[in-house]
Amino acid sequence: MTDTTPNAADPTAKPADPAVAGAAKDAPVEEWKPEPRQWSWKDLFTAPMLAFKPKCMLIMAVTVFVIALWYKIFPGPLVFGDKTPAFIDGTIAYLWNIVALIIFSLAATLVATFMKADLLDDEFLTFAEALGQWKGRILSAILVPLFLCGVYGGFLALLAGCQLFASIPYVGTALYALLYPLGVLLGLFIVLLGIAVALAIFVFPAIIAIRKHGWFDNVVDTFEAVGTKPHVLVGSAILTVILLYVGAGITFGAMGQLRTGATYMPSQDLNATESRADDVRNRAFTWLNPALGIVGNLDTWISRSSSEPNRGNNAAARFQFNADTGQIEESSTEGWSNITGTVTGIWKIIFSAIFLGYLGNLFIGGGMLTYLAVREDDYWDDEDLEDLDKLAKELEDEAKAEAAKVSPEKVSPEAAKPATPAAAAVTPVPKVETPADAPKPPEPPKAE
Repeated sequence: MTDTTPNAADPTAKPADPAVAGAAKDAPVEEWKPEPRQWSWKDLFTAPMLAFKPKCMLIMAVTVFVIALWYKIFPGPLVFGDKTPAFIDGTIAYLWNIVALIIFSLAATLVATFMKADLLDDEFLTFAEALGQWKGRILSAILVPLFLCGVYGGFLALLAGCQLFASIPYVGTALYALLYPLGVLLGLFIVLLGIAVALAIFVFPAIIAIRKHGWFDNVVDTFEAVGTKPHVLVGSAILTVILLYVGAGITFGAMGQLRTGATYMPSQDLNATESRADDVRNRAFTWLNPALGIVGNLDTWISRSSSEPNRGNNAAARFQFNADTGQIEESSTEGWSNITGTVTGIWKIIFSAIFLGYLGNLFIGGGMLTYLAVREDDYWDDEDLEDLDKLAKELEDEAKAEAAKVSPEKVSPEAAKPATPAAAAVTPVPKVETPADAPKPPEPPKAE
């Protein structure tokens, strides 16, 4: 006797209903999307931990020194001599700033790619993987800041042209006096545009990393992000500056603590080493760019009251009181302190560069979290995002595979066929009850 059950391995299993199985097979698979996270300005307080990425800190440290070298070779004012018009020097300086901004944009976009994977994709990127994603964004990283600065510079040139025409005696000054309200409106627009460009610099690396569009679409995305909630961007930028101040005080304060402890030691040798190290570090940074000279004071924010009097002065370390002779003599360890101080100064250069890279990461992380808080819907609703489309495709394939598992693959062909008309004919017909007062049919005559 053959086994007619649909599943011979499990006799207790009920046979699959052909109608239900067919409906499960033909039912469309619903597209699933992950539940979007609600970002807010409070997430900015996570920026210090987000910025603590050694690879990103190294990238930004190198970027800071490259930009400093770029400004070091700047020809300076009066490029073509004392008779050079001021607007030519101003134009060259503006172009120099644009190149520096592009250098920052390339590095910031790479750092933002790491942060985007951490915040949105919940994955760890190797340096090679991040470079692979970054290569597709190089054009946007170059053209977006170039376009922003070009628009702002174009309006500055328009204002300069108007004022150049207004400098014509009699006619020009007369028109200037009559059309002064229009000039005020143009000046106001340029000021507001400058603020918008400054806020765009704060968030556009995050936009390029998150939204893989064409470069002009990224420009539009940037202006939309700035124009949607400018008050949120301004508040987030102020909060990020506060975080930068606190972060600088903590990181450089670590070296300041060592500097403070050296001033309290009974021997002046350690103080001489620290003084020589400060001198080496400050000279190197000042030679690279005078603007980096501020680094020499960053590590004294926490310990300023105790370490500042001896900063940059080796007199206390070079001369000591000799109790035997009763005279102040030059320290015999001055040469050795110069050696140890030089080695320590090299370490200070390295750590100062790392700390500067961390502060650069903190700025980029603040812009990333700000953009997510302002324009979060664009990330989740944009159908052109490669990562979200890839995730939706994978989830759709998994859902189809699960639906295929519940299809009647083990049901016999006879059981999977729909019911035939013959089978429908033998279905029981419901019994119809006659009313009680209905006339009874006549009884047949009895046989005699």
